[in-house]
Amino acid sequence: MDEKATGERPTATATGGAGGAGGGERRGWWVPRLTRTQVVAAVLCAVLGFGIATQVRQTQTDVLAGMRQDDLVRLLDELTRRNAELDDEQEQLREQLAGLRSSSSSRRAAQEAAEAQAQVQGVLAGTLPVTGPGVVLTIEDPEGGVRAQILVKILEELRNAGAEAIELNGQRLTASSWILDDDVDGVVVDGTPVSPPYEWKAIGGPEDMAVALGIPGGALASVRNAGGEDELEQREDLEITSVRRLEEPRYAEPVAPGDEG
Repeated sequence: MDEKATGERPTATATGGAGGAGGGERRGWWVPRLTRTQVVAAVLCAVLGFGIATQVRQTQTDVLAGMRQDDLVRLLDELTRRNAELDDEQEQLREQLAGLRSSSSSRRAAQEAAEAQAQVQGVLAGTLPVTGPGVVLTIEDPEGGVRAQILVKILEELRNAGAEAIELNGQRLTASSWILDDDVDGVVVDGTPVSPPYEWKAIGGPEDMAVALGIPGGALASVRNAGGEDELEQREDLEITSVRRLEEPRYAEPVAPGDEG
């Protein structure tokens, strides 16, 4: 029958391809199409959004213009007060920052002072090696007449002349040092036997110590009277490397702050 006569459209069918078995209906993607009504609605929404945004901006611009004079004065006072509060807060923050910087500087200064004081105490206590100008005194004792009493006299003369660090045969001498005669070991310095030649090293004013040792009837005169021989040398750069190990006090305790007197 003729297609035009019947008005029927042919139905399309698909057969399986070379790799398919049997026949099946082929499915395609469905593409939605916008209607005229939907397009008009979208345009109206865009126009409405633009109008609302414009109105909001216009409202914000006209807020101050629509306020009464009293309201404007009150708003100005509020802004002025808030600005003053912010200025005060800024000033407080600046003071806090200055205080922190000052505190940091004070702590640093205190730390530096404590370190300097520790170095001074270490030199005087003999716990640190030292260098500086001084004298080297070498004493030979061929007759064995130079005993502890003469060595103590030399030590006292050096201290009186301002010696800040003293060493005898590698032993660092401090305020608690002692020198004794021993029948077996000869001369003992802080528990360590020493023997001639006795080599003294003292850091301080070289000329002052040389004068103090060489005064008539002084330490060097006693060495010579005992049969000893001395050689004194002044140096601008002398090093003492021996140190003492401090022991914990057995009886003395530091006084707590506020308990003085």
